[in-house]
Amino acid sequence: MALKYSQIVLPKGELCLSNVLQTGQAFRWVLNESENRYATTMKIGDGNNYFVVVLRQPEDHILEFASLNETCGMDMIKDHLMKYFRLDIPLQELHYSDWRKRDARFENITPHGMRMLGQEPWETLISFICSSNNNISRITKMCSSLCVHYGNKVGTMDSLDFYSFPTSDELVKKASETHLRELGFGYRAKFIIETAKKMVQDKVNAGFESDTAFLEDLNSKLTYEQMREHLMSYQGIGPKVADCVCLMGLRMDQVVPVDVHVGRIAKRDYKFQSKKEYLKNLAEKYKELPITRKKINLELDAIRLMFLELWGPCAGWAQGILFTNEVGKTNGATSTGEIKKRKLIKLEDTEPKQASVRENSKTKMVEVKATSS
Repeated sequence: MALKYSQIVLPKGELCLSNVLQTGQAFRWVLNESENRYATTMKIGDGNNYFVVVLRQPEDHILEFASLNETCGMDMIKDHLMKYFRLDIPLQELHYSDWRKRDARFENITPHGMRMLGQEPWETLISFICSSNNNISRITKMCSSLCVHYGNKVGTMDSLDFYSFPTSDELVKKASETHLRELGFGYRAKFIIETAKKMVQDKVNAGFESDTAFLEDLNSKLTYEQMREHLMSYQGIGPKVADCVCLMGLRMDQVVPVDVHVGRIAKRDYKFQSKKEYLKNLAEKYKELPITRKKINLELDAIRLMFLELWGPCAGWAQGILFTNEVGKTNGATSTGEIKKRKLIKLEDTEPKQASVRENSKTKMVEVKATSS
């Protein structure tokens, strides 16, 4: 099947698909190893319209994209991908002009095109419920099962059927805790069903039909602490999962999700030590947030705040790069049905020409001539 590709040209080092799409942020990209291209379904535009989107990266500075059967306009896909890959954030410039000045460790750490994604928030929320006490292989299988059993078929490519990610209404209507347990979701089955039910009720009460529209509207009105509190009102969502949704689904660049890996880095490399008085003051700060007060681990939250102060407004991105370098591998699905582990791809560390991240906060992108393959 011939696909008509368009391209986005970007500075070298800004994006490496392999280091972004299969490193524990998104779980539904499928790699065709023989064609060296990724495919998934993406919700693009208003409403709940999903399209099969195909990506490949023939060169470090070239991102090529196509739509299966040309069902979605190239301009729409381009605009969506610009937001999805957060291409307004100059990664290399952040590294050289900000993080390396704030933190000496970044002298020896290269971003390698590792970016924070701006994903659909409802899918991010459910995906990270699946991530609780889990590994990327099983999370990938769970997200695929949700789509196959409760989503809608969008198209077929490389002998694979691609489905939309189910809305809260579709999960409430089609899914059950029993069936989810049969599919291997374990205790997470109850969390997903109860979260879907609460989401349906919450968005109806707020006057919304779309999960995404409701969450984005709520996010525009609440502080980070209030949004985290709301997210933790759903079953199966604690502080770390809520922070992942804030960072990767709601584009809160400053949020640092703290898990066992990040906690280890904080104590090992930054000599973090919790102080009783500081933790006491932190607990006082959350007295008006009952769910936070109940669920929060104050020491881990103190680590989050330490990194926020150290790394600044894009602390979540710095954490992502540190985490990826710590783990040093990617893990994702292939078109053969396998889920494979791969080493992190090392990109050449090229210092950007811009003098300051504050002088040029936008990454320049250029659309070039469409090609076919």
